Amino acid sequence: MSNSKKIGFLVTGLLMIAGFVAWIYQYKEGLVLTNMRNSYSWGLYVSGLAFFVGNAAGGLVLSSLIYLFGVKSLKPFAKIGALTAFANVTAAMISILPDIGQPIRLYHMLLHPNLNSPLVWDVIVLNLYAALSLIYLYILMLPDLKGPLAKIALKVDQPKEFSEKWAKRLAPFSLVAAMGIHVITAWIFATQGGRDWWNSAVLAPDFIAVAVASGTAVVFIVSLLTYGFKNEHQQAYRSMAIIIATAYFVHIFLMYNDFIIHYWYGAHEALETLSITFIDYGLAHAFEVLAPLAAVILLLNKKIRQSSGAMISSCILLILGVFAHRFLLMPAAFDKIQLSMNPLGLQHNYWSVPISSGQYDPFIDTFVTKWHYFPSAIEITIFLGVIAFMCFVVLFAMDRFPIAGEAEA
Repeated sequence: MSNSKKIGFLVTGLLMIAGFVAWIYQYKEGLVLTNMRNSYSWGLYVSGLAFFVGNAAGGLVLSSLIYLFGVKSLKPFAKIGALTAFANVTAAMISILPDIGQPIRLYHMLLHPNLNSPLVWDVIVLNLYAALSLIYLYILMLPDLKGPLAKIALKVDQPKEFSEKWAKRLAPFSLVAAMGIHVITAWIFATQGGRDWWNSAVLAPDFIAVAVASGTAVVFIVSLLTYGFKNEHQQAYRSMAIIIATAYFVHIFLMYNDFIIHYWYGAHEALETLSITFIDYGLAHAFEVLAPLAAVILLLNKKIRQSSGAMISSCILLILGVFAHRFLLMPAAFDKIQLSMNPLGLQHNYWSVPISSGQYDPFIDTFVTKWHYFPSAIEITIFLGVIAFMCFVVLFAMDRFPIAGEAEA
């Protein structure tokens, strides 16, 4: 094992331990350790769910396109796409567990599912997607399961032909599942009737566009770390850069299309939510737009694509911008109290109804009309542990299984 892999295992292992210890502490003391309150009930953990689900969807979309449309230049990275899809979807499921005060009670959802709830469908789709991505990865690896791994290989006469045939057959289902997982996640947000910020039909296609951009960037990074800069992969790297750029510009159009429509009609609620994003969180919004834009411009530059380090840095910049976008789903929906009243019967004046924060502190108001959220150290530690878990799964699989390389048909 190389020194870089040893360092990777060490760092991810330590972060996972720290995240697990923080989670146990939070489980013991309760969600009061987070900076979420009655008025701001979703935070970093739910942002992480949307972030990891997007990366998972994008990874399998890339793998599916290879066999659906015959993009042969990307074929060496098909297994990496399926692997990152599996790693991210499992991270998404783990990410949401700390958000549940008593995760042990999840069995109630299994025993008494409310099929009218998008949350139930999301649980179903996440598990099915994890299984599908793992099956897809296994099918792609089948021709290379040799030596000690031969005992887990399916016994078929021509494994290469079998793998190719079933990869093509599963590709349409994988693509639909990849889109479906993000559509249902978007519906969880869009169907919250009291949250004006999310009540948009654009949310689902926008989620898919962001997913394709960030998921492809994750595959891009792992591919570069695995193969490095090779001339035979230049066309593949260019194709991934174009996919990322196209998805990003679709996302920007959908996002600002929604903003413009809200601004045009000028409803009080819409303008107030827009002001939260553009004024209160203006710098974060600028970063979510400009960081991926800079990354796209760099990746489309042929000179930049002559350096593995430059391409990896560009992809990381894009992923950070996408994470900022996922985080900014929350403030405009939660920063202000949604329940308002007319004081003393005045028709054109609105006051937010004060809501108990859920925490008593003699130095702050017990009842709040706004709550500006930033994750606590406990939340950040747990979330870093989940990121480390995702990276550990990728590292472990790359080290123990035939992910790198291509079995020629």
